[in-house]
Amino acid sequence: MKIAIFFTYDYSVKTLKDVGILERELKVYQELNKSFGVKFTFFTYDEKIPSYLNKKNDFEFIPIYKYLKKSENKLLRFLKSFLIPFKIKNLLDDIDLLYQHQILGSWIPLVLKRLINKPVQIRTGYDAYLFSIENNEKLIIKYFYKQLTRISLKNSDLYTVTSKCDQVFLESQFNTKDIKVVPNWVEINDQKKIPKFEDSLLMIGRLEKQKNYPMAFNFIESINDDIGLHIYGNGNEKDELTSLAKSLNSEIKFLGNTTHQKILQELSKYKFFLTTSSYEGNPKTVLEALANQCIVFASNIPNHTEIIVDGYNGFIFTDLDDLIYKFNEIKNNNDLVRKINENSLKSLKNNELKAVVENMYSDYKSLISFR
Repeated sequence: MKIAIFFTYDYSVKTLKDVGILERELKVYQELNKSFGVKFTFFTYDEKIPSYLNKKNDFEFIPIYKYLKKSENKLLRFLKSFLIPFKIKNLLDDIDLLYQHQILGSWIPLVLKRLINKPVQIRTGYDAYLFSIENNEKLIIKYFYKQLTRISLKNSDLYTVTSKCDQVFLESQFNTKDIKVVPNWVEINDQKKIPKFEDSLLMIGRLEKQKNYPMAFNFIESINDDIGLHIYGNGNEKDELTSLAKSLNSEIKFLGNTTHQKILQELSKYKFFLTTSSYEGNPKTVLEALANQCIVFASNIPNHTEIIVDGYNGFIFTDLDDLIYKFNEIKNNNDLVRKINENSLKSLKNNELKAVVENMYSDYKSLISFR
């Protein structure tokens, strides 16, 4: 069995490397190769593949811009992307399944489906159309994602999302019942947790409006305690947030991007994890915080409440006062901490890497055998 994986449109290997998620994104495919012998060819938006990837002998990486000259103009580059299927179709003779990673770029495997008669699976980690609404994007952007979603749902052989919330939203918007939930995966750290940082909260995420960091800053200021806030991530609001943090009397550290492996190491050190997001997909950082037995405090949004049961495996807060109350309730309550830690691991049964890998392999087999 050989699967062609298409990167998100215009994402290169460097794109994933720079934000520290390349190894994480490849991990699930490494497990599929190890457990079931599935072979993968990755089509990336590179002109050439970095030499360090040549060591990954179980994978093949093909740079799309080797076969189609990359244009610097974004609009021209987008229009030319419709030529990609015709440029690479001869490289796919031994491929059994075309797999699109995130919806942006789905037109490429969908055109290839017509050209070479191979099944297409589209996997979304978050719903781009819903995000465009939540982010109050321009009407043209909303329209683009709505139509891309409609076309992808209609023409793919399998469309998967990572959360029940996204499934319900899409089914209501597009009058379909053909969407499957395949959650994000985590590796469980079930060793006894001895956190080094009990006087600091950890946050992980892009420095963007969506993440609502000012609320976290207000929380740190309001609890009147020697509690700090450590943040991993970069983004468009870095300068504004850095300036705001400096104006406060609290310890707020911006730690930038790092590797996924380092993030897991850091999660194992912290007792408390905080997310104040206004909207999310199926948040990997929350899942990984639970897997590392952090006490998670998460804003009251559907994709958080799908993961966190308030008071059972973490805490859901509705506003600043609620967050302060719940933090004070548990910060020195070791019995409650142990109970929450135990439940956090129990709640991740469907997210364990082995379970997700088996689920994905089952989908691959069904799609290929059906053809």
